[in-house]
Amino acid sequence: MKYAKIISSGLYAPSKIMTNQEFERLVHFTIDPYFTEQIGINHRRLSNEEETPTYMAAEAAKRALARINMKPEEIDLIIVGTDTPEAISPPDAARVQYLIGAHKAEPLAFNVNASCANGALLLDIASRYIALGDYKNVLVIGVYAMTKFLSWKYSWEALFSDGAGALILTASDEPGYLGSVARCDGSWWYNWGIYMGAGTMNLQGFERGLHKLDLRAAYPATVNEEGWPLLLNRLMEKCNFSKDEIGMIFFTQVRKKTIQKVMETMGLAEEKAHMIMHKYGYTGSACVYMAYDDAFDEGKLNDLEGKVIIFLTSGVGYQQVAVAFRV
Repeated sequence: MKYAKIISSGLYAPSKIMTNQEFERLVHFTIDPYFTEQIGINHRRLSNEEETPTYMAAEAAKRALARINMKPEEIDLIIVGTDTPEAISPPDAARVQYLIGAHKAEPLAFNVNASCANGALLLDIASRYIALGDYKNVLVIGVYAMTKFLSWKYSWEALFSDGAGALILTASDEPGYLGSVARCDGSWWYNWGIYMGAGTMNLQGFERGLHKLDLRAAYPATVNEEGWPLLLNRLMEKCNFSKDEIGMIFFTQVRKKTIQKVMETMGLAEEKAHMIMHKYGYTGSACVYMAYDDAFDEGKLNDLEGKVIIFLTSGVGYQQVAVAFRV
């Protein structure tokens, strides 16, 4: 049996920045000090017309490849996770395959959409493919272009930012991938999302604004404050490791105070939860890979040999996924 091991990372963030003050002037709502202090976001990154989802995904992938001097044709499988795709069809992953120069080797490429829970889910899928022996090197990419779907008239839209993160996994004889746990509750499906689809692709759908992100009813803080510790405890039990073995947790970067609360609940030091919302805003499907890449560049992963790192992601719908790797 082969285990999946993370061997490289890369991120891409647009250079255009909108500060909280600029956002307030645009939408005529006051969001600070709440957004800076509670959410942890003081600015957001906005992609331009050229920085499409496939472009950002490909740039993050290229940086992950360059970090370890891997050639694109060495990639056997590409999985892109996003709920802001460049097109409904064909999948972004096929375009990314071409943009990074991997098309000559013809690796399989497909999209996954578990909203912002994509990060952990893609790692779980990739690890299972590797365990089966079908693929050696798998590229997973999370990309987010949610600012393209905003109305720019609500205070809650200050949360969103654009960007992409990529990880490369390879087959190893030693863990690597330990396992995953997940939960989903579709009774929350109508709370928050972009509801334009096959049944609403008409003039009435556009007039109702269904092509824009719509917050119909907020999720309670307990969704993550209670759900994340629940999954962490399940993951430790399933994969047979203790809290003392946890080296780093990469949470969905949606709210600083929630992450701090969960770490306190779990009795874990806050520095084991690397946060990047103050640098990149909230980048949905991309955020945990971007956080991993940022932690790597800061040297925080250097002394974690033998420790366990966890990716724990949440998305509207809702779904939550946690996956563990032994470093």
